[in-house]
Amino acid sequence: MKPRDHAADHYRRMLSAERHPLERLDGSAAIVKCARNQEIPTGEARGGHWYCLITGAVRRSAIRHGGRRQIVELMLPRDFFLVSETQGEETVEAIAEHTVLASYPCARVELLAEQDRQLAQELREIASQSLARTRDQLMILGGITAVEKVGSFLLSLDERTSSESGRLDLALTRYDIAEYLAVSVETVCRAITDLQQRGIIALVGTRTIKILDRGALEHRARKKMNANRKRLIAA
Repeated sequence: MKPRDHAADHYRRMLSAERHPLERLDGSAAIVKCARNQEIPTGEARGGHWYCLITGAVRRSAIRHGGRRQIVELMLPRDFFLVSETQGEETVEAIAEHTVLASYPCARVELLAEQDRQLAQELREIASQSLARTRDQLMILGGITAVEKVGSFLLSLDERTSSESGRLDLALTRYDIAEYLAVSVETVCRAITDLQQRGIIALVGTRTIKILDRGALEHRARKKMNANRKRLIAA
């Protein structure tokens, strides 16, 4: 008799702890574990796979002119995303050292969606979530200063992780944040130090940030959004 994978059972329980669009397929979903910088597999299934991130973080990135990487989409726990052989030159890789995902073959998902209007609607919602992540990133990149960009990024992480305490346990390194914000890692470090010295955030260990003054971050974010709107109107 084949021994049970107790670790996989643990992650399946985490997956089913909250309702999600593809939960009816959880029984046949594969549990995939990836190390940092490991590429998320497209698999052998036609059309690739839908993934639900259980733990860790995943980046979708492209190589800019000059060989510099730009993270174009950042996935956090409970996010869904598609990986297929038609994604071109983009790569989808794990960021965190222990990244675990649930994998759903696209062909099976699409077949069920053709028979189930509710599932088809949920797939459209998943697609809209990806567009929302891209929109949020564009708003963050619209920051005039590095401090505004980093502050807006921290607010975005806080909203996506639903952290009531304002404590952010980052799966990302400073280099990942720099590649997401399209700035240098030195710029990210200076911005974090600036926010820390102003008493807006505090560093709690190497990868943990606590937001102390959310109002200050939100004020900066509102100023940035208003400036972006004025530039769009003027254009």
